[in-house]
Amino acid sequence: MNEVSETLERIFKARSIAVVGASTDPTKPGHEILKNMIHIGYKGSVFPINPNADSILNFKCYPRLLDIPEPIDLVVFVLPPNLTLKIVEEELVERKRKFGDTAGVVMVGGGFRETGTREGEENENRLKQLLRSAGIRLIGPNCQGIIDTTSRVNTTFDIGDYKKGAVSVITQSGALGCSFLMWAKFNELIGLDRFVSFGNMADVDVAEVLEHLAGVPSTKVIWVYLEGYADGKRFMEVARKASSRKLVVVLKPGKTQLGATAAFSHTGAIAGEDQIWDAVFKQTGLIRAYSLQEFYDTTRAFEKLPVINGNRIAVLTVCGGLGTLCIEEIAVSHHLKMACFSEETKQRLRALLAPTASVGRPEGYVDTTGAVTEMTHYDAMRVALEDEQVDGVIFLTTPPAFLPPRGWAEQLAKAYNSQPPIGKKPVVAVVGFGDSARESKEVLEHEGIPTFDFPESAFRVMNNLAKYHLYRERFAN
Repeated sequence: MNEVSETLERIFKARSIAVVGASTDPTKPGHEILKNMIHIGYKGSVFPINPNADSILNFKCYPRLLDIPEPIDLVVFVLPPNLTLKIVEEELVERKRKFGDTAGVVMVGGGFRETGTREGEENENRLKQLLRSAGIRLIGPNCQGIIDTTSRVNTTFDIGDYKKGAVSVITQSGALGCSFLMWAKFNELIGLDRFVSFGNMADVDVAEVLEHLAGVPSTKVIWVYLEGYADGKRFMEVARKASSRKLVVVLKPGKTQLGATAAFSHTGAIAGEDQIWDAVFKQTGLIRAYSLQEFYDTTRAFEKLPVINGNRIAVLTVCGGLGTLCIEEIAVSHHLKMACFSEETKQRLRALLAPTASVGRPEGYVDTTGAVTEMTHYDAMRVALEDEQVDGVIFLTTPPAFLPPRGWAEQLAKAYNSQPPIGKKPVVAVVGFGDSARESKEVLEHEGIPTFDFPESAFRVMNNLAKYHLYRERFAN
């Protein structure tokens, strides 16, 4: 582990946290941060800094950073720029000189470079200079900071407790990153490993964190919202290494001048030429999402699914219309193609399905029609997955009203999970539509099959899986 990773690990695993600007007012971020530390179950020491209060949420308050008698690993600032700079210069730098304890600072407050003013830029440069001279790394300013679901460190004012999992989030927009977690939390669509909101990214940057997370065993998928990055060569070096070890999904705005201008006003980021960024992602093996829905869907599916070992897809449908729409997407794809069933597979499918079913017309396609039972779902899925010429399956249905919503889903999941762990093939499911199929979706999601409302969404996820497979093959040669 290099020096940067060691420092980042100290920040993620902070054993003590001071909150400068802690508030007794429940409507203030300085109060919510403390509350969220309690909710997530942080067991380290917490030191609120507030000269006008004796305690907040049963944490003893201190007037100044210099008054805290114990070591501090991480300091969170929730104050305006001028007051922040004053305390950094007069207290934090002095504390580091005397005790050598603080590894990092999370700067939640804004009012720096993102304002587009000379004063804001000068304040940010001064802040970075002061902290760097003291050997303290800065996350932010204008950010939510970090979450680590293992150490239970949490500096955000939006997210409390969260289910542990294998997705790590890197974002220049704290609100967007938090909204993703809140969206996914309701139905437990993802589990979180680590979260980093950079804001203006004045010091600790996306390349450093991406490189660090690539070496974290508990992270499987890295979700990156990136508005801009100045050192393209450095980013490419890190991204290439990261994608060889992890699935990395990126959403990068700035396709238009208006979008690039909005990104600058948000975090002060220079978006850069979109065509160049597109080439960077393709050359480094990062999966670029072109919409927010694709970004969310791909990330949550990647956490659950095994990596695909090819691009031959079987389409298994109970609803002909949904199947046709899915096939059309595959037909124009650059990364997927329809599987070609063996004759044995076709015979097995015809034997177990109703005479009205369509098998292999076109190749790789099975329309079971509505004449299905719970066991038909199990049998058809298992037969399709056992064909050596199939690399993955897209299943589509509008669940028949005559079947129990949990029963058929349990049988489909049983077939999927009957595969041996090594060489397991991915399955995604379109279960239409919306809340009418909630019970079925809950079963499938719990058993590792991502679900979607529309065939286009399922196609894009499987297409991105195949794209990642092709990247890995290309880089391995």
